[in-house]
Amino acid sequence: MMQIARWTAEVAIMHQRFPEFIAFRTTNGSVGFLGSIRGRRTGREYTITVKAPAQSYPEKEPAVYIQPRVGLGHWQVDRVNYHPDGRVSFSGIRPWVPTRSTFANCALCAIQFLEAFDQ
Repeated sequence: MMQIARWTAEVAIMHQRFPEFIAFRTTNGSVGFLGSIRGRRTGREYTITVKAPAQSYPEKEPAVYIQPRVGLGHWQVDRVNYHPDGRVSFSGIRPWVPTRSTFANCALCAIQFLEAFDQ
């Protein structure tokens, strides 16, 4: 279960690394960050949402959603997966380590994925 000190640290890290992302809390108990990234080649705007139930964070990796959905392109399919609920999984790129991994790690994977896709 996420402690207040952990959430405060997560907000500070995201603000430092990705100031364009905003923190949020939902009525159903999820917390996370939402931000927009513009594709370098197409100029298309993508929305990245990184969220997790506060009850299971940091033990469980946050979910990452990218809208609009993009193709996997040249990324190794075994490293990036789309799930039926729209979630994108980057499990093959960086293993989740609850004591060290952060929302920012997940946002970075999504941004790198978009940069590779939209070049």
